[in-house]
Amino acid sequence: MNKVLERVLHEIETLPECEQARIARVLETEVRKARGKAPVPAGRWAQLVDRMRREAPLEGRSEEFLKRVRTFRDHFDLRPGPAGE
Repeated sequence: MNKVLERVLHEIETLPECEQARIARVLETEVRKARGKAPVPAGRWAQLVDRMRREAPLEGRSEEFLKRVRTFRDHFDLRPGPAGE
């Protein structure tokens, strides 16, 4: 780890708990920015988008995910079932 970062982290340990939490949130935000990732948004569709971004099925990195999507697609049917169901 970078010496400056180590020194700063040791200094943060001496601060009150509320200040440590605030600084941790700022650091977390900056690390996400550096990695090019936004915080995970709430909601089902946003979670799906985040998962798609993470697994990148179009780049071939998630064969299992693609298999499940194709199975769902192939068996998806909007027609009403028999009257007994």
